[in-house]
Amino acid sequence: MVDSGYQSNLSLMRKFLDEFRSVLKQETPGPIPRLAFNYVRACLSLLCLYPNRKLASLSLYRWLNWFIMCNVMNAFVTMVLALPESKNVIEMGDDMVWISGMGLIFTKMFYMHLRCDKIDELVWDFDYYNRELRPNHNDEEVLGWQRLCYLVESGLYINCFCLVNFFSAAVFLQPLIIEGKLPFHSIWPFQWHRIDLHPHMFWSLYLWLSVTSQHNLMSILMVDMCGISTFMQTALNLKLLCIELRKLGEMRVSDARFREEFYRVVRFHQHIIKVVEKANRAFNGAFNAQLMASFALISISTFETMVAAAVDPKMAAKFVLLMVVAFTQLSLWCISGTLVYTQSLEVAQAAFDITDWHTKAPAIQRDISFVILRAQKPLMYVAEPFLPFTLGTYMLVLKNCYRLLALMQESM
Repeated sequence: MVDSGYQSNLSLMRKFLDEFRSVLKQETPGPIPRLAFNYVRACLSLLCLYPNRKLASLSLYRWLNWFIMCNVMNAFVTMVLALPESKNVIEMGDDMVWISGMGLIFTKMFYMHLRCDKIDELVWDFDYYNRELRPNHNDEEVLGWQRLCYLVESGLYINCFCLVNFFSAAVFLQPLIIEGKLPFHSIWPFQWHRIDLHPHMFWSLYLWLSVTSQHNLMSILMVDMCGISTFMQTALNLKLLCIELRKLGEMRVSDARFREEFYRVVRFHQHIIKVVEKANRAFNGAFNAQLMASFALISISTFETMVAAAVDPKMAAKFVLLMVVAFTQLSLWCISGTLVYTQSLEVAQAAFDITDWHTKAPAIQRDISFVILRAQKPLMYVAEPFLPFTLGTYMLVLKNCYRLLALMQESM
């Protein structure tokens, strides 16, 4: 299993854009340089958020990882302590949005700290097709789907990276330029957060919190991309499984040879099922935090937008930006989760589409029937004990947010 060190991860990130352009320029689908998942893992390592077996053996890296998590928790505590100072509903809503976001960031960082070795196993498992089932293959259909998945994932990383930096500049420069405040409302000892009392300490705090906030945003982006890449790679493997099943019908071989190839494909299906179970265990806490934080962020930011619209247009614009970010984040999770759900059901149809399977030996017919039966139970990424990441859950979250907003509006 690949277990890269810090220098090799740095080298990998330097190659990212060159490898992306080389795949983008391919006139006909060819082999991809590596799974795009590897870039996310490398970036998490460079952010000192990925203390796997190899990196955790480096004492400096281990201490940096703990320092970063303690720093995030410190920022969270200062924000909670500042909440009673809120003067009105708008300021309280602003504080609650940042508290919810910081809590989500810390939770995901902590789960990444605990589960990074499991994620290494997942990256290894997702390369099963190229490593075990069809090494050195040149099937254009398979290569086309692998290339598409690589470009979608890599393109998503690039676009989200640009959007996060834009969001960072828009949110954290506005309080300084307009109001002379810290990036977010927080309380520090000896009133260091007051620019009129401690200008030098204020500027030191502002720079420190700005750097911390930028690191936090990049961290949650990469942790989210890690989860979304898990969904995308699962959907890709299910698609490749469907292709392999349909190609079995094109084989003109004896029943014994057919059964041998069929069993190899069935082992691939079983492997995917086990990977989904493993990923659900590895990401369960992060999944739960994501659903709860999304519900809170969408509800609060939407409500505060309506409240601030007539009173403070600038704050209303800020809440609209936060609401868009929360919607986008939840949308990415649920859309990619729906891909896994729908593609897992396609496996049954692909097995049924095997040409003339009803003319095979009774034992083969029975085995194909078992595959069809098992594939009718969809694979899902679930935030137990909550709901799976699908568009149905997305609509349910929006519906409950609307109900909560209606209730809060009536109570005012």
